[in-house]
Order: sequence, then C-alpha cells, then structure tokens
Amino acid sequence: MRTSSTFLIMAFAIATTLSCKKDSPENVAVPPPASNGTSFQTLFANNIANATQVFTMDAASGGQVMGGKGTRLIFEPGAFIHPDGTPVTGQVQVSLVEALTMGDMIWLNKQTVGNDNGTMRILRSGGAINVYAEQGGGEVRVTQGGLIARVPTAVGDPAMELFTGSENAQGNMIWNPIDSSMITVDPTYYDSTDYSYTFPYYFNYQLNAPNFNWINCDYFWNDPNTTVVTATIPVGQAMDSTLIWMALPSLNSVMSMYGYQNQTYSGQAAPVGMSAVVIGLRQEANGYSSSFNPVTISSGLNVPMTFTPTTLTQFEATVNAL
Repeated sequence: MRTSSTFLIMAFAIATTLSCKKDSPENVAVPPPASNGTSFQTLFANNIANATQVFTMDAASGGQVMGGKGTRLIFEPGAFIHPDGTPVTGQVQVSLVEALTMGDMIWLNKQTVGNDNGTMRILRSGGAINVYAEQGGGEVRVTQGGLIARVPTAVGDPAMELFTGSENAQGNMIWNPIDSSMITVDPTYYDSTDYSYTFPYYFNYQLNAPNFNWINCDYFWNDPNTTVVTATIPVGQAMDSTLIWMALPSLNSVMSMYGYQNQTYSGQAAPVGMSAVVIGLRQEANGYSSSFNPVTISSGLNVPMTFTPTTLTQFEATVNAL
C-alpha cells in the first residue's frame, strides 16, 4: 500500500443526469466515437463498451465501488434521486469508464485538448472518468455532493482544474473548464494499486448526450513557444482509413491530428522542445498496421509515417506502454 497524492475538488453547483441501460458492458449505450470511418466508429464503440464497468448498489444506503484501474466512487446514503427530485429506493446500476493514461486515451479515442475561450489548447491531464446510473431503464440523478470520486494518478498536482468533455463535429473530444476554484490537494488517500486524485463529484451539468458525462482533471498547458506538427502517410494510403495521434508523456496528454490534404495530418500548438510520440493506426483489407515515432518537437516538425502490420492486441499493448 502506498501513500497517494490526491486532489480534492470543492463543491460546485451543477446537476447532471446519469444514465445507463444494462448490466452487461456490451449492451451499454455509448456516444458516437471519433473516427474517420465507420470501421473506426465500431472499433472505438466496442472499446468503450468493453471498458464500461457496471456495479449494483442499494440507493438508500449508498456505498463504494472500485474500478479496475483504481478509481473509487463513494456514494452517500440517499444520493440517488428521480428526475422529479423524489428519493430512489431499491437497487441502482452504476456504470464507470476510466481513461487515465495515454494508452486509455488512444484506445478509447479521448484526446486531451481543451477549449480556452475559443482557442484549442493542449491539457496536462490527470485522467478522465465517465460515471452514469439508472434504475429499471430510467434515468437516475445524483444529489449535489452525493458522490466522491478518487481517481488514480502518478502526481498530485495542485494546479489541476475540473473539465467536462463533449465531442466536436469531427468526433474528437473537446474539454471545457467548469470551475478552477474547487480543487485542493488532499494527501491522505490510500490505494493498494496506485496514487490518486480525490474530488467530490457533483452532477449538475447537462451535456448534449445526457447518457454520458465525461469529467477530467486537467489544466491548460502554458508554453509560449509552440508550433504546428505535421505527419505524412505514404502515397496511396487512404486517409479515411488512418488515424494519427500525438502523445506527450510528460503531460499525460494525447492530441488527435487532423487529416487535411496530400496525405498530411496536423497537430496544433505543440510545445517546442518537448518529447512526443506520433502514433498511427491504419485499417487494411486483412487487418491493421501501426506506426510509432518518438520525436522531440521542433519548429515546423514533419514526421514521415512508416506503417508495419499489427494486431489490435499488439497495438493496445504498445500504447499502454507509452
């Protein structure tokens, strides 16, 4: 057991609908994942479904659940209410998705880019979770202050803020800050598997897709010296069957790179001098191929991508090792 550095996010006034459909992960409703084609939509939808963990608890007494990656959800007694505000009684199903590492972010296609007053900027990430609940197929809400979430991380960084995520028109996750005043450092949490952030998790925020409520501990990475990084794929390789990401290990951050023309993908506002890995995944007629390119970001950097055959199991293992 190791002492953990944790974040405490203070109370904030927002209430969000929580919802899931079945105890079986493969039956859980998922949002449209980011992709360049239906094959990637299916891939990421399956990955999210497989990553969804479903727990059952008594609504009146509340309780704790522990995710496979170390996230602990603590529900206060009487935390669950119906949409009309009346208390929920009986059993409630709670679902959790954890996207805590760069490998998770790539595998689930949940980039860490935030909207800073209209400017897209890289985030230093402490990990994201998605929590939702239901009873008998109907929506269930959580009272303000009814849930505390403890999220594993390697470093307890007091600069963290709270963000909520939704997908843009291209299907990529964009994070928006909620309130920077609710986070303090809590060094008292213990976990048998990892260090952790801790924060009271208040649901008051209505997303476009009410079934999914992504929350992330992040902050905007301030670097005065940034550049556009491009990646080029081989001539003849279809762009609609290829996805490119840039992973930034020192920030625990991932950026989706946008394909725009002439076999070229672009990533904005990359910090000059920082180590990164430019990653590609391509669907082929008989399987997949991948490309992993460690780089140091320099002004105007272009990364030629060379792809080699892989399996999804191999790809997942490699991104998890970043």
